[in-house]
Amino acid sequence: MNQNHPSLERAFRLLLWMAGWLALGVQFARAESVILHLRNGDRIAGTIVAEDTNCVVLAASWIKELPVPLSAILRREAVTNSVTAAVVTETKPATPALESVAANAVVASQPVPTLAVAAPAPPPPKPKHWKGNFSLGTDMQFGARDRELYSGRLKLTYEQPYKSDAKKFFRGLFDYAADYGKTDDVKSADRMYGSVKTDLDVGRRVFIYNLGGAGYDDVRKIDLEYEVGPGVGYRLFVRPRFVMNFEAGVNYQAQERSDSPDVQNFYYRLAEDLTWKITPHMTLVEKAEFFPRAENPGEFRARLDATLSLAILQNLSLNLSVLDLYDTNPALGVDNNEVQIRSSLGINF
Repeated sequence: MNQNHPSLERAFRLLLWMAGWLALGVQFARAESVILHLRNGDRIAGTIVAEDTNCVVLAASWIKELPVPLSAILRREAVTNSVTAAVVTETKPATPALESVAANAVVASQPVPTLAVAAPAPPPPKPKHWKGNFSLGTDMQFGARDRELYSGRLKLTYEQPYKSDAKKFFRGLFDYAADYGKTDDVKSADRMYGSVKTDLDVGRRVFIYNLGGAGYDDVRKIDLEYEVGPGVGYRLFVRPRFVMNFEAGVNYQAQERSDSPDVQNFYYRLAEDLTWKITPHMTLVEKAEFFPRAENPGEFRARLDATLSLAILQNLSLNLSVLDLYDTNPALGVDNNEVQIRSSLGINF
């Protein structure tokens, strides 16, 4: 027996060594990180520190030991290197079996969400400084009386906000109109007139302007007429669908007449203009001017220009225009008042 004692001692040491490695392996197996999927839909992430036939004991950063009944576990998921260790709190209430140990707080391991990098916002569209409208019309009648009238008009508007105050503007308005027509082969319209008006805002509602224009009217025996004059204006109404301005100033007018002496006079100028968007598809634009003569207010001139537009397509409109010209001192053989009514097709751009 004594001679076999070294062999028994080596066998005993080998047995202890194997038992130690076995215990270490069991401990390593129990210390694995897992995600427990519970039957109520909750998930618990942690490290198994103990396990028996009734429950599994987990350790997590928020609790040292958390016993979870085996009957509450649906399945286990081993945590690998591809699974992050981020921990989030579930908002679901804990099952009654876990209320005593989890106190309604259940955590689960979730992948770290990827933050989406927002695409840079597109640059704002450049402000549109120019706006325009071109209209072309014709009125024809054939029968007891033949009538042909052709008309065209171009209106351009330029707006530039101040760099110091974006609510104040410099504006330029260009208006050019031409008419030509015959009635029973007799010329009944032959007129051309263009005007340029500039506005400078000096306040929220107050602005100063300068107006200039030139043209001719063969039917009214005006070979050439021109005008120029400054003034001040006030924006009485500024609404999204209704804008109205009043203006007052001085005006120098000259007319070179074919059958009468030429006239050159200073006038006062009182005017109003409005733009009224009656409906989304119907707009009224109107301007009235009154020119009493500075030396004799009993002599005056007046102009009324109004256009009612009906949008039929996005940039296409049907227009009905009225032009009324009045002069207390016209050329010889010319009526004091002349009214023109025109229909036309307009293009906005």
